[in-house]
Amino acid sequence: MTPRELADEVSSLFSLPDLVVRACAVMDSPTAMAEDLVEVIELDANLVATVLRLANSALYAGRGRIDTLSRAVLLIGHNAVRDLVLATAAVDTFRGIPKEFVDMNVFWENSTACAVIARLIAGRGRMREGESLFLSGLLHGIGRLVFYVRRPDDYRMVLELSRTLEMSLAEAETQVFGFAYPELGAALLEDWGLPERLHLPVRYQLSPFQAPAYQRETAIVNLATEMTCDIAPCLKSACESEPYVPDPKTIPCIQLLGLTPAALTEISLDAMAASLDIQEILHPVTRVTY
Repeated sequence: MTPRELADEVSSLFSLPDLVVRACAVMDSPTAMAEDLVEVIELDANLVATVLRLANSALYAGRGRIDTLSRAVLLIGHNAVRDLVLATAAVDTFRGIPKEFVDMNVFWENSTACAVIARLIAGRGRMREGESLFLSGLLHGIGRLVFYVRRPDDYRMVLELSRTLEMSLAEAETQVFGFAYPELGAALLEDWGLPERLHLPVRYQLSPFQAPAYQRETAIVNLATEMTCDIAPCLKSACESEPYVPDPKTIPCIQLLGLTPAALTEISLDAMAASLDIQEILHPVTRVTY
């Protein structure tokens, strides 16, 4: 079995809604105007509300109150709206996964934090199309959901191996399946028609310097996942995030991205506020208590 074969099983079960496909087609058209995108989004009241909430979230703070869809699209930009449309569809797609494997609230909380951190890092580097890193960060772990849905019995073996041999889940996945969640997640994103700049950072997130292209983007996803582990406990309590202390294995990525310790701490603090906002937008059932 290959990542592609397993992803194909899921893509037939969890296909993107027609509205999402239409919205993405409009946004990928070189001749599309903002008005064209507005016309598609207006067909779904929930999506309209989601876009407006994002435009008024902490992630876009300081732009004034945005109360019309056209202004929201202009503020956020086509790429960010596309990513939001895809993100909400992905969140809605994977529901009802047994808690034996994962608490889906926690999964999306951590995924959202990773997405926000990835976008903030990309913003620091003034990267072209850095907005797309939000989606790569959000979906970096989606391969695990595919394992849970399609191979639950085999994944119990993964969990047992990880516990008994004290190996990482990715190592145990490779031993059981022959590949780990990054390859599987990237294969699903390819099936969904997402471009290389989105699925390559997912595929090579554990080994960014092996990526054949988009190494900086892949390094961002690698670093964002590590930083998420650092701030995750603070997202669930009233504790304040302390200055970020990098894990030694992320140092090469930090050096590649030219980030200082002060910048990393600032990104970590900014991500705390923005993540709470975005969690409520993408996954409204999540409740974070302060």
